[in-house]
Amino acid sequence: MKKNLFFISVAVLALGACTNDNVVEENNSINQPKEIAFQAITTPSTRAAVDGTAFPTTSAIEVAAYDATAGANYFAPATFSNVTSTTWTGAKYWPFTPATINFLAYAELEGSASWNGTNPASAVTLTMTDNSSAQKDLMYACGTGTVTQTGNVLGYPTSVPMQFKHAQAWVKFTVKAGDDASASAITVNSITLNSVSCQGTYTVTHTNWNQTKAARDADPTLNGSVSGTWGAYSTSAGNVPVVKDAGYSTFSTSEQNFGSLMVVPDQGMASFTINYSLGGNTYNYEYTPASPDLAQATKYIYNITLTVHEIVVEPTVVNWSAGGSTDIDI
Repeated sequence: MKKNLFFISVAVLALGACTNDNVVEENNSINQPKEIAFQAITTPSTRAAVDGTAFPTTSAIEVAAYDATAGANYFAPATFSNVTSTTWTGAKYWPFTPATINFLAYAELEGSASWNGTNPASAVTLTMTDNSSAQKDLMYACGTGTVTQTGNVLGYPTSVPMQFKHAQAWVKFTVKAGDDASASAITVNSITLNSVSCQGTYTVTHTNWNQTKAARDADPTLNGSVSGTWGAYSTSAGNVPVVKDAGYSTFSTSEQNFGSLMVVPDQGMASFTINYSLGGNTYNYEYTPASPDLAQATKYIYNITLTVHEIVVEPTVVNWSAGGSTDIDI
């Protein structure tokens, strides 16, 4: 049998920075509380993963806040949920005085979080448990909101933009048959990533979490940013089956999304194995990528085409051997 596999890797590195609010809403009564709201988006990538910039409305956001003007924590980590198509709230309110409030947030964690014990808005360590079946797209972000005052009028942000970054690498597979005969003869059973880990520890750090707006305006290098670092991978790294797409059905000549997997980045992927059935038997085909590294916030697409070559019989007949002739007279 001949198997043709065509490989295409698409790597789109997600880049983003903390964003500041630049829209304020006046409130003429300084005694009327104004609720804090976030406008969440994702950094263009590249459910399993969030593809594009629309943050999923079904996902909650965990947020900690620091009052840079007062030099004190503003609120401990709290849950913010979607209330409109674009905003998330969590029953937290802006102060009644001019202030710069800096935020640190994460979303879609399958595991546990440990915030900095002294200043939660400065760092959080995220422990990702086995993500091979849950398929959470771990994301993180920071943001800043500023309360201003002109005379007796306070100006509040309508919402705080939070641009989330992806913490993992996304590996995705599509499959198709090379022709109708192959589609009817082959069944694609599974795809497995070999020697990879879907769990580990990720530490997110908010740079300049304690800087006021005045300080940032005076020195643009102090503008807030957020970054993360993966710790040691889990020792349970091994052969992890790709989560099959809910829409995948029959192997055919049309390209279909077979499935995908979120993995710890930059660990390398030794190979992946395609398990398929043909003629009543089951086979494994192991493919080794030219570049095994899987970069963070990057989506890799492997487009696989399987073609079976039918056994062809071409019959011929060996000519009779010349045995000579004998004349017999009776």
